[in-house]
Amino acid sequence: LLCGDLEATSEVLVDQPLARASAGGERIMAVRADGKPARTRFRVLRRFGPATLVEAIPESGRTHQIRVHARHLGHPLAGDRKYAPREALAPLKELGLRRLSLHAASLRLRHPANGRELHIEAPLAEDLQALLDRLEAGPAR
Repeated sequence: LLCGDLEATSEVLVDQPLARASAGGERIMAVRADGKPARTRFRVLRRFGPATLVEAIPESGRTHQIRVHARHLGHPLAGDRKYAPREALAPLKELGLRRLSLHAASLRLRHPANGRELHIEAPLAEDLQALLDRLEAGPAR
């Protein structure tokens, strides 16, 4: 779930290199020309006004890749206290969001012993589903 409305696009590819950096003494990752290649595809699933539900598909595997690429788009992950400006977090915090809104819905990988493809799925946590339900219902009247 990204903060804000991800414009009128249905899909966007962020192809930006990532490198370690520091901010206020804290080690973070950042988009930097001298970084390692990183690509993330964001597909819009639903727009809610104060937030956009997306499917984020990392095409590489860098530390904090989805979080940093979302910030680079100008739409950080909802609840991301490390990479989002405080003012971007406020609208969803008011709706009850208390944590990072990042969920691994499915994972595909090869089993290390037999090479078979594994596909693992996980349901959305109750607190994040409740937030989506509140967003779906719209503003209180």
